Amino acid sequence: MTLKRLLLSIAIITGTQHTLADVRIAVISDCHVVSPIHVSQLGDTPGKMDAQSYQLLQAALDSIKAGKPDLLLISGDLTYNGEKAGHQAVSTLLHNVSTAGIRVLVVPGNHDILNPHHLGDEETTPQDFRTIYAGFIGDIRHTGTLSWAQRIGSDMAVIGLDANIYGTGRYVSDGCITTSHLQWLAHTAHTLRSEGRTIIALVHQQLLEHFNNQARLLPRTLYNVRYQTLDSNVRPVTPTEVRQAFAEAGIHYVLSGHSHVHDISRAQFSVNGTPWDIWDISTGGLTTYPSYIRTLQVDTKTQNVSITSKTITIEATATGPDGKSYTDTHDYGLSLLKEQALEQIRTSLNHILGNTLATMALYILGEDLIQAVMAFTHGDEASHGGSAIYANIRQKTEDIRHDIKDRLLEALHSMMLDYNGTDTTDTTPDCTVTLQPT
Repeated sequence: MTLKRLLLSIAIITGTQHTLADVRIAVISDCHVVSPIHVSQLGDTPGKMDAQSYQLLQAALDSIKAGKPDLLLISGDLTYNGEKAGHQAVSTLLHNVSTAGIRVLVVPGNHDILNPHHLGDEETTPQDFRTIYAGFIGDIRHTGTLSWAQRIGSDMAVIGLDANIYGTGRYVSDGCITTSHLQWLAHTAHTLRSEGRTIIALVHQQLLEHFNNQARLLPRTLYNVRYQTLDSNVRPVTPTEVRQAFAEAGIHYVLSGHSHVHDISRAQFSVNGTPWDIWDISTGGLTTYPSYIRTLQVDTKTQNVSITSKTITIEATATGPDGKSYTDTHDYGLSLLKEQALEQIRTSLNHILGNTLATMALYILGEDLIQAVMAFTHGDEASHGGSAIYANIRQKTEDIRHDIKDRLLEALHSMMLDYNGTDTTDTTPDCTVTLQPT
């Protein structure tokens, strides 16, 4: 163990203050682990390598341990559908990372707690989650949810926000940040910033839009678009208010997942008349091609962040939805991603166009739209033919007169050229980049 990592471990465990100008953070998301005892009960989940989820997490954690970061952060959807056995399997693997001297922190995702679609007999309650992940949740707690904060050394802190909707008796993928969350966030962030700490937020759903019209096309990927409050006696909190609250809390970097895309989005806010940047750094799902791990090098003095990405591939004998046999998760995952892309496109088009027009759109644009979703999921769209994909779709829809077409083209334009209306018009690389806040 290096002296720096030893000091970080002592600072976390004992509260001793040590200055660590640079902190290395590994980030993974959406592990969707199926316990080995439940693999035989799996159905088909479009796009996800569910049967290989446990082995993919093992491989990712082995890679992370070899890289020796200071922290590992996991942004939710730890399990397939909230099975207690799945959580216990994940926790055991994480303990192996922790004993190697790497601090591990997790937040739950929408799949993880009180999920009515769980395999086997045991679902996971919030108290179960606290117990199973007792060593992986921060020590500053929010009453009523699984949100937490954790000091890291003397210069940094992580705030993990649990804004999932569970306990309703049905599966809900949206996230809802309430006034209670925001009051706790403001108070906690104020305390941490008064200590001179750089704060990074760890969430599940995305805080910022990653392409134009995302709130209309994929509302369930964002906070507070459909579910603005859980309490009829509380004034609804709009997405704009939520994002402004993060800026006023002094947070530049938000680590998210949920949508399984590897993408970075930026928005600028005003805090007391001063510009304030927020980056939403979404990490691709571990069970979705190409199975990403992010590494962040955080300079706590300047708040600059350097980001790199790598992919994980393991041996796997499986038959893809195309009927072909595969021997590893790279090729198998790619075949599944094509299937998932088609399902996402069909769902979104049916939602905004209705079944008849959606069927026509798929007939005309199906293959191009699949390539667009795959490039967006992979990240760095420009290097995956994003401009050509957009040009093909624009040309094929030239003679169509429909206001929805304009919205769809606007969304695809921002996806394939990697910017959105709240971002800059410059391409922000999604895999390797250095971010510098204003």
